[in-house]
Amino acid sequence: MQLHDIANAYLHDSAGCHRLDHTIRVMENTLALAAHYPEVDRDALEAAAWLHDVGRGQGNHAEASAQIATERLPTLGFSPARVGLAVEAIADHRFSAGRIPATLEGKVLQDADRLDALGAIGLTRVFAYDPSRELYDTGDPFAERRALDDNRYTLDHFYAKLLRLPETLHTPEARQMAQRRVGFMRLFLREFAGEIGVPYPARDDR
Repeated sequence: MQLHDIANAYLHDSAGCHRLDHTIRVMENTLALAAHYPEVDRDALEAAAWLHDVGRGQGNHAEASAQIATERLPTLGFSPARVGLAVEAIADHRFSAGRIPATLEGKVLQDADRLDALGAIGLTRVFAYDPSRELYDTGDPFAERRALDDNRYTLDHFYAKLLRLPETLHTPEARQMAQRRVGFMRLFLREFAGEIGVPYPARDDR
């Protein structure tokens, strides 16, 4: 069984925005970034990208995915050193954990994963994530006079997390890709403001 098949076996019936299609996009982002770094261990990095979310639904999914990788990669002929690199990258990738990867492989994987939350794909993900949330606060849609609450309002998630992601990225190539994708999201937010009849926030008018 190859890495794609292992990922598919764990993710084919996953809920939400972290199905196999997400993993494939992270894999593509990973390869695009890795092309700039000949010193990266490509085999370890690709393994980490394929398996980074296979522990979804098992509590801390990064730790669960790292454990699955620890068990499965040796059966595919990965050396202990390469398994260690892949496992460390997987364990470090999760946004909410707040970890800064120590290895280049970890930095590339974390960047690749975060890029998938931006741009057109990011837009579809934010609205698909939790349909029970209110779309926006009708009294203050852009949270100019209140604290952000993205557990309640979908629009708040752009400001609580997504528009801040570029500053968390490690590689200049990822930051460049992120700025382009964030620019697209800001165009959407400007149009959204116009359609609901409120001024676009001055803080975003750049």
